[in-house]
Amino acid sequence: MDENLDDALEAAARAEGTSKAALIRQAVAARYKPLPSIHDDPLTSFMGASDDEPTDDIDAVIYDR
Repeated sequence: MDENLDDALEAAARAEGTSKAALIRQAVAARYKPLPSIHDDPLTSFMGASDDEPTDDIDAVIYDR
């Protein structure tokens, strides 16, 4: 981070009575929304749907080799 931005962040943290790290976490959280829970993914219902054993040769399974 360049010095001017770091100084601005430090001043904002001091003014708000918080840490620079807390301000960075807030900024990241505002910019990047968390991924949805794996349990909300419709494909999750397919997990464990097969009785087949795990394979070491996925190509053989997919391409029927």
